[in-house]
Amino acid sequence: MPRAVARQYLQDFLYGFPLFSPKKSKGYLLSCESIRVSDPWSLLNYTIRVSHDSATNQPLNKGQQKYLLELLEQAEYFYKTAETAPIKSQPMLYYYSFMNLVKIVINLHSYQGKTKRHVHGISDSISATTKLSNAEITLWTSSGGEISNSESLISALNDPRPAYVAGARGRASSIKVKVIDLLRDCVGINRTYSEIYRKKENFLLLHDYMFYSQQNKLCFKAVVEGCDDVIMAALTARGYNIDKIDALTYIWNVETSVRTTPSPTVVERHSISKKMRDLGLWSYTDGEEYKLYISPIATRMSSPSIIYHAMFFFGSITRYHPDLFDSILTAKEYWLVSEFLKTQPQQFLYYMLSYINGTEVLFSKQV
Repeated sequence: MPRAVARQYLQDFLYGFPLFSPKKSKGYLLSCESIRVSDPWSLLNYTIRVSHDSATNQPLNKGQQKYLLELLEQAEYFYKTAETAPIKSQPMLYYYSFMNLVKIVINLHSYQGKTKRHVHGISDSISATTKLSNAEITLWTSSGGEISNSESLISALNDPRPAYVAGARGRASSIKVKVIDLLRDCVGINRTYSEIYRKKENFLLLHDYMFYSQQNKLCFKAVVEGCDDVIMAALTARGYNIDKIDALTYIWNVETSVRTTPSPTVVERHSISKKMRDLGLWSYTDGEEYKLYISPIATRMSSPSIIYHAMFFFGSITRYHPDLFDSILTAKEYWLVSEFLKTQPQQFLYYMLSYINGTEVLFSKQV
């Protein structure tokens, strides 16, 4: 007799799966699968007021709320000021907004308040000879009781840990990252990047998702748009499990083990989400949904981490080297950076809102 096929249990895309899956439920914040908002700052204000201290699992006390609401006020002010500022002033303002948002994320993840000093955890070496093509930033780990905002953001978002190189004589570990690679790996401007540098677009859109459990396994499948045998080989070399169904159809498969097949736990959902993001999973929202992408070459860093670190570099030019802004960029690169500043701050803001609340937060489109 033919062997019986194990029953499949289709799973809902709840608890922020797959981008924002937390280790424990955040349903007390928002219980819906996704929500559309026109004022993200008011939502974050609400979230802070009802959030729990991760250490005690009790609501934040008045002092903790006050500190986080002060950070929120600064983040909102810098963001809104940046929106109407000249392009050469925008990066510094957006970065300071992002930095305050990251402090909120860090403290909601593990409340520290003012007990430790926050540092950027990023440095640059901008000079008169710097060009976008050779510009680098250095990411640093925390040391000496200080909190590296860079390292803490990467950790909070469950990004793969960068291959930091240990520092000498007790100094923090670090890793160098090329700024042009960060811009290449911003999904929202990848097409502009490809046009400017005459490169092939390096992100592949996923569609027709299927999320199910079967015989003690939790499985995710999706069609990889634009894939071919050459790209399949490159993806496979990077660790993706790709099946070729026919000449035009390629499927990405991910699976993890679960104890209870019909009803996987929040932790089990987080486990497969983490596996997907460790392999490389990027996103872009058009306001309707979060579109998912994989890539054979992109840096294994989540979309908001990429945006945050790139904004630091351009903010450093604005803060310390405003006279070099034009010399660092060619005319085409000025267009690329303009697109970055026009589109990516909103992507960062809504991704962070979604992460904090453990569910998709989408922006309302004006009618």
